[in-house]
Amino acid sequence: MNRVQALYNTTVELDTLVSQHVTTENREDVVQTLTVLMKARSQQMEELQPPFSAEEEKLGKALLPLNERISSHVQQIFDQLKLDMRTIKKQKQSGKKYINPYASMQTLDGRFLDKRK
Repeated sequence: MNRVQALYNTTVELDTLVSQHVTTENREDVVQTLTVLMKARSQQMEELQPPFSAEEEKLGKALLPLNERISSHVQQIFDQLKLDMRTIKKQKQSGKKYINPYASMQTLDGRFLDKRK
């Protein structure tokens, strides 16, 4: 198998992984698999050295649309993850305000302030 074919196979595998429907239940597995495949793919890309044959150039050109599709899908996955993280943070803050609604109020009513040092 030539050098570009291994990279192409990994890229196709990545494309099928990120093209599937990602839910909150399977997101962790998808991200872990995505990380492993991205590391393998980056190592394969580092090993590529010119000159390339005509077949390898053809495969390289076929990689470009796959790369764009993968990057857009990965961006969508991480945008959804960021949104979920913001939602959880907001829920934590709402929970704290529900437990102690007067914690943020700072009134000096009924307190003695000593202005002397």
